[in-house]
Amino acid sequence: MPRPKENNTALFVALGAAALLLVGAIVVMKVLLKPPPPPVATVAAAPEVQPLRAPLMYRGVLDEDARRFGVPPVALEELGRPLARTVELEIPRVLKPGESFDTEHLHVQAEVTKEWAKNESGQGFRYEHLVLTIANKGAAPVAYRVETRVAQPEKCASMAPIPHNAIALQPGEKAVRSECIFHPGMTLTVMAAETLELPPIGYFYVSRLLPQQVGLDKRTAAGHAPPRTTKVCSYIPWREIELAGAAWDDVMDFYARHNCDDYSFYPSYKRRVEAGPLPAVDPKSGAGGAMPRDGGATTP
Repeated sequence: MPRPKENNTALFVALGAAALLLVGAIVVMKVLLKPPPPPVATVAAAPEVQPLRAPLMYRGVLDEDARRFGVPPVALEELGRPLARTVELEIPRVLKPGESFDTEHLHVQAEVTKEWAKNESGQGFRYEHLVLTIANKGAAPVAYRVETRVAQPEKCASMAPIPHNAIALQPGEKAVRSECIFHPGMTLTVMAAETLELPPIGYFYVSRLLPQQVGLDKRTAAGHAPPRTTKVCSYIPWREIELAGAAWDDVMDFYARHNCDDYSFYPSYKRRVEAGPLPAVDPKSGAGGAMPRDGGATTP
């Protein structure tokens, strides 16, 4: 007959084993009943940039603008070719009222006309003005820069700005701009003149620029009025243009090919001397000079 102590030990062992089995069963049940973990989120790979995407978007902008401006569509290969630049004046010319001269593309004449001016109190009055007429006598639209000098420019502040296109001229179009309040014996010195031939759509593109932000004299360009079918650019990177020391023909060459709503001049851009693809690509960013529509304010 087993001893009582031995019976108790066997009982304790049996109870311990049963408890372990119960705990194991509970653990197994929790594992089996636990919902599976959510699937691991996967990050979709960035779509590969298609090399034709930018040119196709650019082509769409060109076609839309051609319809809006009423000009024929232009092929990218044609628009990517160099634009003819001409230095129209090698030596400064002094003009008296009534005198004129001709260059390869331009007819330039000084005149005196009566225009509305303002005195220091803001009161308007008609007074004689020295004006300069600049006409495009060529067969193609041109961007033009005619730089002049007067003896006492401080006396020109009250002159009346005459509305004109201060940036570009169609064939046969002329700009009449104020130079200064006239006084007897006054002359006008034409210091420099240059032109850049434009494609038809380029005439409308560059006419949207603000003259004082692309290197033109504020005194003579104050009356700038773009064609009625256009509006002035909402953004011009004038600080970058100034800091880079970009030449007038570099800026005109870029905007002759690019709508300023969608593309912005970058400092390393230079006037093309050989054909190239469009849109122009900034080598630093590779962004094609592209910018969002309505990209920002223009006020310096």
